[in-house]
Amino acid sequence: MSTTLAQAQRMGAPRAIALCQCFNGALEFQAGHWIEAESGLRESVKLYREIGAASGEAMALQRLGAVLTARGQLGEAMILFEEGVIAAERAIMRAHCLTRLYASMTRNRLLAHETDAANYYLELGLAMSERHGHCATCHALLYPVAVSVHIARGELSTAEAFCKQLEDAAGKYQSQAWVAMARQARGELATAHRDLETALACYEEASQAFKVTGNDYESARCLMAMAEIRRKRKSSGDAKLAKSEAAEAGMILERLNAS
Repeated sequence: MSTTLAQAQRMGAPRAIALCQCFNGALEFQAGHWIEAESGLRESVKLYREIGAASGEAMALQRLGAVLTARGQLGEAMILFEEGVIAAERAIMRAHCLTRLYASMTRNRLLAHETDAANYYLELGLAMSERHGHCATCHALLYPVAVSVHIARGELSTAEAFCKQLEDAAGKYQSQAWVAMARQARGELATAHRDLETALACYEEASQAFKVTGNDYESARCLMAMAEIRRKRKSSGDAKLAKSEAAEAGMILERLNAS
């Protein structure tokens, strides 16, 4: 991608530069290079706006908002998401763009502990997803937050249904990223059911799978969840393990400058 970007820059091709920076930003975010991710995505947004490419602008804003959400800049991220929705309304890929934006807005509001708002955006995302049909990327964003929202609302049977859909998709795609998301969701649901042994096992599998894909942020989130479970369970050895897991997660999040 860096070679392609360099070629696009030499040619002075703004659309190609914007596309490269949007993809680069997503990859840098995944790799934990968040300063570079933000910089590339902001350039992508700027260029897409200049050439009037609404789909690209909406996608770049969604990814940029996801970076800021992970950093804990929830209000600023929501402003970007709202700008993305405006762009998406005039985009060729309107349904795809809106679905991904609504999924990201759901996660943002969950982190803000605004469950009703999270559910509102989730419902918008699910409705939009049903309109445009099957899209693996949209589902990868929607299913995990759907599990989280319904757990937060105490609707565990509905959370189970979405978790099963996520697990079915993981089995279908045979991807470490999907496996990681499915195990993480199952860990969250097991915690809600107070099945702490299963929760710990699922979070451990998820953490390792996220590491394989290079997603240190989600791996750290799993470690933090494991530490919290051990603090509550208070079995023999839990205090020491919880301290170790929290320390490892803390070092990752500090490096990423994450919330």
